[in-house]
Amino acid sequence: TDVPDRNPVGICEFDRALGGGIVPGAVILVGGEPGVGKSTLLLQAADHIAGESGVVLVATAEESIHQVQMRARRIGVRSPGVSIASINDVDDIIGLARDLMPSAVIVDSIQTISSVDVSGSAGGMSQVRECAARLIHFAKTSGVPVILVGHVTKDGSIAGPRSLEHMVDVVLYLEGELGRGLRFLRAVKNRYGALNDVGVFDMTPRGLLEVPDPS
Repeated sequence: TDVPDRNPVGICEFDRALGGGIVPGAVILVGGEPGVGKSTLLLQAADHIAGESGVVLVATAEESIHQVQMRARRIGVRSPGVSIASINDVDDIIGLARDLMPSAVIVDSIQTISSVDVSGSAGGMSQVRECAARLIHFAKTSGVPVILVGHVTKDGSIAGPRSLEHMVDVVLYLEGELGRGLRFLRAVKNRYGALNDVGVFDMTPRGLLEVPDPS
């Protein structure tokens, strides 16, 4: 079988964990504890992707647009193609993505969006699975890659992200001690590549900086 073409993010350590870049139409789950730096890393990735190829839609239901813009300024996001929208309805996110046809869609987070067609509150198992299923269908039919943020507690007890691992193409976990700087981005599932490579970063006030030589 032909190996699908990949589009590098442009952050070497991120691309290392992905196995070389993002495959068109792929759905990637980025999990980790709250506060570990998932949103920051993905804003930096959005900046790189948009700088190369147009528009990246960042749909945030966690924070206001102003909060995300403040973080973006702090970490030096430069690309005008990073489009930030505060939306918590999954169909509104997909509708906006169909209008923009961006290079990638980032949803922060899968536990804070919901569908009016499903009972239960955002973050519940049925909401998380249905929202993910709709975003996966969008990715596969449009070819636009979708990156989902999922919060996981230390014991992995949040049902949402763990239950999504079999649905998505790639599962990355961002790990590290919250009080210390080093962060490790590990692939625990990758339909398109190996699982051995780990991206290493240092968490700083200016965002996550690559550590190409951890030794």
